[in-house]
Amino acid sequence: MGTKSSTKSPPDTKKASKAWVLVVAGYSIAAVALVAFLTINGASGIPTAATIGTAALIAIGLLLPAAGMLQLWMGLGPTEGAAKYGFSMQAFGFVALFFGVVLIVALPTLTAYLISALLVITASVSAIAGAVLLHRHFAKTNASNRGGAAYLILGTVLIFSGVGAIVGSNIAFEYLISQVQNTVYVDIGAAVSACGFVLAAYSFYILHHHSSTCSILEDSSISENGL
Repeated sequence: MGTKSSTKSPPDTKKASKAWVLVVAGYSIAAVALVAFLTINGASGIPTAATIGTAALIAIGLLLPAAGMLQLWMGLGPTEGAAKYGFSMQAFGFVALFFGVVLIVALPTLTAYLISALLVITASVSAIAGAVLLHRHFAKTNASNRGGAAYLILGTVLIFSGVGAIVGSNIAFEYLISQVQNTVYVDIGAAVSACGFVLAAYSFYILHHHSSTCSILEDSSISENGL
């Protein structure tokens, strides 16, 4: 007769898995939306429906990861402080980024661009700090997670760097650069952000896979040592 290694009830793995999927799906949608944006930015004769659809996909791609991270945050215990802070700071970063992007699209004025720049800077600090905390947490809990968590930091930096380039280009357009130059810089920023979303999606996919594997191994160990 063995001894149970833990009397703690198992976590809601189905709910946690759905949260991971939300994050990966959101990042993937954002990457696809930015690629679509690259095809229509600066082009003439683009249907209004295509522009609205692309904007809607970008919004979904920013809000889904935030929703997934908040679910992951709520599912963690008080002993996992670094991960809780990491997920919450990433979620806040993407919500703030959403409002920054809305300002760029809805109010194409210098004042809106400046406010958007402040939001993007605040969001980037929060999201990157959250990514660093998540890297520390996952690298500490499982060495195989180190690479996936590192991709998250790089992806987050690229996402916000790209958006920052777009905002900066729009501000510069008011004083320094031409419409053609602005279009080129915005395209570069969108491409950089798209690459960041791909890396972030890959990172969360790897982290989810490793976390699920570890959970299965722990459950098997408990079953073998149980009554």
